[in-house]
Amino acid sequence: MTAAPPVNCAPLDQEFEMSKQATLFEFRAIRRPGLLLAGLLLAGGAAMSVHVGLLAAGAPFPLSKPPSWVQWLNEAFIASGLLIVLKLAGPAMVDRRVAARTAVAFLILAAIQETLRVGIMNGVVTGGWAYSAIGLIRPFIRALILSFLCAVAIRWVRSVISLIMSALVIAVISTVARKFVAYALEPLVQHFAWLARPDLYAFPYPIHVTVAAYLTFAEAVAGATLVTMLIWDALPGSKPVRLLVIASLVALIKGVVGSTLLYSAFTGETLLLGVASWGQFVLEFLTLGALTGLAWDAFGRQHAPKTAGVQ
Repeated sequence: MTAAPPVNCAPLDQEFEMSKQATLFEFRAIRRPGLLLAGLLLAGGAAMSVHVGLLAAGAPFPLSKPPSWVQWLNEAFIASGLLIVLKLAGPAMVDRRVAARTAVAFLILAAIQETLRVGIMNGVVTGGWAYSAIGLIRPFIRALILSFLCAVAIRWVRSVISLIMSALVIAVISTVARKFVAYALEPLVQHFAWLARPDLYAFPYPIHVTVAAYLTFAEAVAGATLVTMLIWDALPGSKPVRLLVIASLVALIKGVVGSTLLYSAFTGETLLLGVASWGQFVLEFLTLGALTGLAWDAFGRQHAPKTAGVQ
């Protein structure tokens, strides 16, 4: 009998190495996890204090009902932020399955938009925990739809023009889908409307409400951290430029950039009041993004080792 020819394992080894490199994050050990956690907690506390401080200074809370076309444009702002993050994450993100991209986009969107936090704080302020839980269904579905659309569209984003066009198309589909979801869920919401409760507290809130507000803001901090971990090393320029990009993307995905530019005219008695009303959230999330980036750069990411120059 003749010996079987040797099996060439090189292609398999190469494929295995490529699969290891195409991870969502290059998970190297976090340099200083304790200090990173402390830095992120301080970032969240500082950002939340911007909002609380401006409310205490008299900035009105925004209550507006803009027309549908304005809501559509604001949705496009949010979609553009998600698309930019997915694109900057590189092949490790773009080349993954749609389900994986959707999951990451959903985690980012739901966290930065404080989806779970809103439900918890509604329960704290009203005591109507059951109705607050039911109220989470609609925003979670909406976030899932928008995340899926961005995960699908990212393969066609290759320039600024394609980014804008993709965001506008996504916003159209998402806005229409949101109305269908609201219509479908309306019987359920009305069936449990008797569980709704009026507000038990108003601003300035008692200490237990304020503590809950700060603690639950960890959701937004987690979302900003995920964005930073995904794209920090892909960002060009100096550290201040990177911090500005992170801060802008966090505010963009939160929706406060579009809200300030588009909703201000439909909020308050004057445009200035509308800008002041929405602007507090822009400052809050710009602060969150910038400080999260600082914490990650200082304590999270592994710096490249220094090499000696050629003599």
